[in-house]
Amino acid sequence: MKRTVLALWTLALLASPAGAETIAIPFAPRLNEELIYRIEQHRSLEGRDSHFTATRTLRFEKMADGYRLHATLRSLDVDAAPAAAEPYRVALTPLIGVDLQFRLDDRGKIVALDNMENVWAAVQTGLAKLMNGFAADTPSHRAALAVQALFSGLSLEGRLALLAGEYQPLFLFAGDGVEDGPGRGVRTVAGSPLGRPVPVEGLLRLDRREGGDLLLDEVLAGNGVQLTMRYRLSTTTGLVEEQSRNLNVGGRKLSETRDLRDSGVTPR
Repeated sequence: MKRTVLALWTLALLASPAGAETIAIPFAPRLNEELIYRIEQHRSLEGRDSHFTATRTLRFEKMADGYRLHATLRSLDVDAAPAAAEPYRVALTPLIGVDLQFRLDDRGKIVALDNMENVWAAVQTGLAKLMNGFAADTPSHRAALAVQALFSGLSLEGRLALLAGEYQPLFLFAGDGVEDGPGRGVRTVAGSPLGRPVPVEGLLRLDRREGGDLLLDEVLAGNGVQLTMRYRLSTTTGLVEEQSRNLNVGGRKLSETRDLRDSGVTPR
């Protein structure tokens, strides 16, 4: 469960090829506008195609020492067997409607959750309420016990990593640079949630430019794991506005899409 929720997004980028042009990527999110962040995942579980969708709203504010990101989970949609669906529901349902107030530095790094105490209290209360509604020794009850054990063992840093995990992919390139050339070597780990993460390596390459966006491809492999990524990166905001992930671990497959877009709503 921990590996499912905590996305392992830190990239270890190798030396850039000589002579490659570096495109500077800013971190300049649009301020005081509501954005919709949708994550959709398909994978085969227990002989059937399983579908998981989470929709969040985001809003950035400028602060004296960086930015504040208001992030709120709005809805979940799960079509999967109970053994797969319940851990997902139990871990995320307590966060529905809870305003997470992340603090980011000027380069787009999440450094704190300013309302951690209130958020964690809401998570614990929501989880307890769920558990009270589950009959003993059912998939829902067992999933709730596992999530409760995970949460109770987390340090403050672990709580931040858990809560920030689904937002980190938005900031993968913020405050950094992208090479317009033959590509850049990448080393990281991959495999979760289909298996244990293992070291993988490959190439991150700029495919083309479309207006103010960069389309990037990443192909990685290692020890039975194949991973391909596709990014649409805004050179205006520095945010990854679209991302697709295709993961193959020993024949087991997962596909995932993430997209960030305007909500059409102006917050009060």
